[in-house]
Amino acid sequence: MSWSNYHGHSYYCDGRKAPEEYIPAALEQGMKIIGFSCHAPVPFETGWTMPGDKLPQYLLDIEQLQSKNFNGLLVLKSLEVDYIPEIAGSLHPDILAANLDYVVGSIHYVDRFPSGQHWSIDNSNEEFEQGVAEIFNGNVRSAVSRYFQLQIEMLRYQPPNIIGHMDKIRMHNVVKQHFDEDDDWYVDLVRETMLMAKEKNVIVEINTKYFAKNGLLFPDSKHFKWMFENNIPATINSDAHDPEKLTSGFSQVAKLLMEAGYTKLMEWNDGKFIPMSFNENGIEWH
Repeated sequence: MSWSNYHGHSYYCDGRKAPEEYIPAALEQGMKIIGFSCHAPVPFETGWTMPGDKLPQYLLDIEQLQSKNFNGLLVLKSLEVDYIPEIAGSLHPDILAANLDYVVGSIHYVDRFPSGQHWSIDNSNEEFEQGVAEIFNGNVRSAVSRYFQLQIEMLRYQPPNIIGHMDKIRMHNVVKQHFDEDDDWYVDLVRETMLMAKEKNVIVEINTKYFAKNGLLFPDSKHFKWMFENNIPATINSDAHDPEKLTSGFSQVAKLLMEAGYTKLMEWNDGKFIPMSFNENGIEWH
């Protein structure tokens, strides 16, 4: 038994190392599949997405890794694609032309400041509060609702294969409680998004990026039982920016999913994702 990871970053975006430097770590961690999913370019400065002129070399680097034999380790070519209405998404010509194995689709940007600058919900707590104040007149419920509305729009019109960190906007509650995650309006938004993902055959990743640091999972583990009862397809991803963290938290999260009733995760097999049995030690590969 062994693990996979379909969401990870290299130095082409905001990751720490070159793609080839993740291979020894993947082998050391006993992985079966490693998917590279750098942040796809967007047409404005971000500081963490891949510059547009780097995309061809990134794709070539991953393809070269795919052509090599790494003791049975399968390398997959992907991008984490932002959905920004009329600007970016999985149906953008550059994404379609990349001939990816699969797409991770995420929301990092929610509307714009009065200055025209795109508001990232994935930066500092100060920027989060500034966006709520300036774009949503201080109404955090409106801001959070817009975030989920954009995810549902992405799922409906430009569905990826995997939705990334689908409730990441709650990351700011670690610093200061901006809203109650147990309120009906919030839980309903989370569930509506997951149900749309299921309808569109999109896998909901369990994102472990911050799990070792502060116990955060996206989505929160309190949703796992409901997810199982509603047949939400799931997989475990680390969103690793560092080779050592490719499978960070996987065993613990697998146990949480099993406690909720899950017996299968969605895993790559011969060109598509299918359900495979798992336990805290990894996936039972077909």
